[in-house]
Amino acid sequence: MKDKSKASPAPDWLDPRNNRKTPYTKAELDIFTDDFIARMSDTKAWKNLVAEVGEPNARDVLKQRLAAQDGNSLFNWQPGGLLN
Repeated sequence: MKDKSKASPAPDWLDPRNNRKTPYTKAELDIFTDDFIARMSDTKAWKNLVAEVGEPNARDVLKQRLAAQDGNSLFNWQPGGLLN
């Protein structure tokens, strides 16, 4: 029997109710960083960053930039309302 409680005909991965509510973990950010470097290691931007700050620091910069793109990250948090 079909589940009729589902309001949207869209696939599950497009349903906004399934959006993640937590920031990416450190392990997920490590995977994203490794994948990004594997795909982009021959680009001028990556080579310039490595030349500028060294490879370990370039990885950290990249990881911070990837974390900042996460909508659930505290990097993106803005206070709402009055500040005391």
